[in-house]
Amino acid sequence: MLEVLTNPGEFFENKMKQEADFKPPIMIVGIMAIISAISAYIIANTIVGSLQGDAATFVQIGAIIGAIFVIIVVFIMWVIYGGIFYLISMIFSGQGNFKRVLEFVAYGFLPSILGSLISLILTSRAYSSLDFSITDPTILEKTLLSDPYIMASSIIGIILTLWSANIWVFAMMHSRNLTVKNAIITVGIPIGLYLIYTVYNLYHALS
Repeated sequence: MLEVLTNPGEFFENKMKQEADFKPPIMIVGIMAIISAISAYIIANTIVGSLQGDAATFVQIGAIIGAIFVIIVVFIMWVIYGGIFYLISMIFSGQGNFKRVLEFVAYGFLPSILGSLISLILTSRAYSSLDFSITDPTILEKTLLSDPYIMASSIIGIILTLWSANIWVFAMMHSRNLTVKNAIITVGIPIGLYLIYTVYNLYHALS
């Protein structure tokens, strides 16, 4: 399975000769979901440490609910990514069913597992030193986004997203029988918009 990280073209070419198998994709997305949920829970618990009384109890309960919600959202995002790529590929008369697209798209989240682990470490450190006595939400957000740990997490996230995009290009080439150019456009439109938004937030935090 890890071959997809270094040689996605050959990996998906071989996969096309086999029946669809959703066990590895569900495992990949599941691991990413669990790590993301743990990260959300730790961040919420860090906030709890700055609160007292009923507020702390409320946030604690919210942390548990939030962690469960994050797991659900990650699986939904898997379907959304697959759906967006599938719909854009229709412009290029892509051939191949959505089931195969969904299976292949999951492998593109492998770099995100590494990104989630790094983000867990960096964001935990950032929140542990954040001054929650700041009452202005705008200032609090700017302080958080300009934190070196958060900025490092964002930059690493951009690099890993590009890695994922490379995998998705080959995934769409084979699952929808697209040319290299059309597969790059299919993946590049949504991922490019996401990266522009991320870079804008980084620039805004630094300005």
